[in-house]
Amino acid sequence: MSGLRESLEGKYTPTLLIALIALVPYILVTSASTLYQPDILKGVGISKSGATLASSFATAAYAFGALLCGDLVNRFRKHRLFPICGGIAAVGWALAALATGPASYAIGTVLQGFGTGMLLVVALPPTIQNFSWKRVSLTAMFINIGLFGAVAAGPLLGGAIAALQGWRWLYGAFAVLAGGASLLSMVIIPDEEPPNPGLRFDWPALLLGLGATFLPFGGIAMVGAAGFGSPLVYLPLGVGLICFFALLLVEFHHDEPLAPVKKMWNTIPVIGTLVATIGGGVFVTLMELTIELDQKVGGEAPLKTGIMFWPQLASVLVAAVLLGALFKTRWLPVLVLIGMLSLCTGGGLLLMAKTPDHQTLLMVAVGLLGFGAGTTVSPGLFLAGMSLKSNVLGRIVALVELVRSVGDFIIAPVMVALSKSFSSGGSVDSGGIADSVLISVIVCAGTVILCIALYWGGRMGLPKPKIQQWLEEDGVALESPPLLARWR
Repeated sequence: MSGLRESLEGKYTPTLLIALIALVPYILVTSASTLYQPDILKGVGISKSGATLASSFATAAYAFGALLCGDLVNRFRKHRLFPICGGIAAVGWALAALATGPASYAIGTVLQGFGTGMLLVVALPPTIQNFSWKRVSLTAMFINIGLFGAVAAGPLLGGAIAALQGWRWLYGAFAVLAGGASLLSMVIIPDEEPPNPGLRFDWPALLLGLGATFLPFGGIAMVGAAGFGSPLVYLPLGVGLICFFALLLVEFHHDEPLAPVKKMWNTIPVIGTLVATIGGGVFVTLMELTIELDQKVGGEAPLKTGIMFWPQLASVLVAAVLLGALFKTRWLPVLVLIGMLSLCTGGGLLLMAKTPDHQTLLMVAVGLLGFGAGTTVSPGLFLAGMSLKSNVLGRIVALVELVRSVGDFIIAPVMVALSKSFSSGGSVDSGGIADSVLISVIVCAGTVILCIALYWGGRMGLPKPKIQQWLEEDGVALESPPLLARWR
C-alpha cells in the first residue's frame, strides 16, 4: 500500500481520473435514463410518476449535496471525505441495480445524486487548485469532456441500454466504478489539514437549501400526473422558490456565508452564473423535446433515437478542445457568446424541422446544441470562479451548481409538460413541441441580450485572465467591475 501511495499520491493524472470516474456516471444517466425508463418501470414495479419523483429527488439531493459539501470541505480532510461520498454513491448504484421494488430503487437513485453532488465539490476543485497553473487549460478541457460530454453521450448510451435491456448491468458497473474510485482516493488524495475547521456552521443556509431543492423538484415531478393547477405542484414549487430566494438574501448579508453570494454579486460572476443556468436549462430542454419528437411523434425505437444524437457528442468534443485552447486568452467570453447563439440556432433548426422525418436537420440541430452546451455551462462556471480567489472555488461550484440545477431541471420538465398542454388530442404532437421549443429559444435569446447589456454596463473589455496569480498568488484571474458600473 505504501508503494502504491508513493507512486500515486498527489499526482495530477490519477487525481483527475478519479474525479471524472466519480462524477461522470450520474451525469451520464440524467440524460440517458429517459430512453430506457420503460424497462425500469417494468423491472422494479414502479409507476412512471414514482420514477419521475425519485429522479427529481435525486437531482435535489445532487444540488443539496454540493451545497452541504461547500461547508464540509472547510472542516474535514478531503482524504477522508472522498471515500465517504464515493461510498454513498456506490451504495446508491448497487441498491438501484439490485432493486426488487419501488422503495429500494428510489432510495438508491437519491443516494446516487447525493453522493455525486458532494463529490462535485470534494473532487473537482482540487484538480484545478492543487496543480501548476500551466495545466489548467488541459484540466478545463477534460472536465468539459467528462461532464458535458457525458450529458451529450447520454441519449446514445440510453438507446443502446434500452435495446439490450441492460440497465441493471449498467448500474452495477457504476457501483463498481464508484467503489473503486473511493478506494483509490485513499492513496491518491494527500492527507492534508482542512483549510478552516473552526468555521461556524451555517444552519440557515443549509435549512433553506434543503427547502430550495427538495420542495420545487418534488412539485415539478408531479406536473405530469397532477397538472399545473394542482396544489401538489404549485404549493411545493412556490414555497421552494421562496426558500431559494431567501437563501440568496440570507447569504448575501451573512458575515461568513456558506454560499458567497455577495462576492459573486458583480458583473462577471452574474453573467457566468446566468449563462451556466439558462444555457444548461435550454440545452436540457431542447434535448428532451427532440427525444419527445422522435419517439412520441415519430414512433422511433430508442436505439435509433439514441444514434441520431451522435453529432451532439462530437460537437461537445470540439467545444472542449476550443475551451482548452482559449482558456488562458481574452477570448473566453466570446466563446461563451458563440455558445449561447449556437443554442438559439439549434432551437431555430428544431422549429424548422417540425416533424421527425427531417432527420438531417434534426442531427444538425443536436450538433449545434451539443456545441452550445460545451461552450456555455462549463465556461460560465469558470468565468464565475476566476473573478474570485481560488480558495473559495469549492463554494462557488456549490452555489453555481445549486442555481444551475434549479434552472436546468425545472425549466426542462415544465417545457415538456407545456408541450403536452399545447398539443391537441390529449397526446403530445409536433405543434405542441414546436411551441415549447419557441419559448425556449426566446428565453435563450433574451438571456443573450441581457448578458451583453450587463457586460457593456460593466465597462468590460476583453481582459486576459491572470491564471498564475489566481492559483498561486492568492489573487483573482479576472477583475470584475460592479454590476452596472457604467451608470454608477
